[in-house]
Amino acid sequence: MMNKQHIYHYFLIALVGLGILMVLSIVSTSLADYGLPPRGTSPGDTPGAAPAPVVPVGGRLQLHAQFSADWPWEKMKWQDVWVSVQWADDKGNWFDVTGWQGTLDSISETESGWVGVKEWWAGEEDLGTGPFRWLVYQKQGGPLLTVSDPFYLPTIPGSVVTIEQPLHQ
Repeated sequence: MMNKQHIYHYFLIALVGLGILMVLSIVSTSLADYGLPPRGTSPGDTPGAAPAPVVPVGGRLQLHAQFSADWPWEKMKWQDVWVSVQWADDKGNWFDVTGWQGTLDSISETESGWVGVKEWWAGEEDLGTGPFRWLVYQKQGGPLLTVSDPFYLPTIPGSVVTIEQPLHQ
């Protein structure tokens, strides 16, 4: 039969063992936060570095709307000028390009007068396609001011096709 002294020893051993388990639990939890950094997937990868940005491939289409010297600025503001791009099918029918409508992006003064600019991005799959044309209106839903000659999108990625189009009231 066990006496009180044996029970005390077993209790003390159990208490010390429980204390050791608690300390190991705390230590292992904090060590888990200090694991090795992830390895790169190829030579030269820096662990934890941000991936390289994806640069889209395509080209740009710009309209340079050249305002006439007698443009009635007080009645027709450049911010209201509305532009649209259309494409032609093989039968010569013209269709609006979805998403390529809006106001001019900016205006600047050049040696030849004021020029408004509108730019659209063309994805790689559209490079070299056409024909397209610009339509310029006094305002959205307003009278048509001018239509550009037909053109094709750039054929070389990163290049720009610029259409110079005079505007008259």
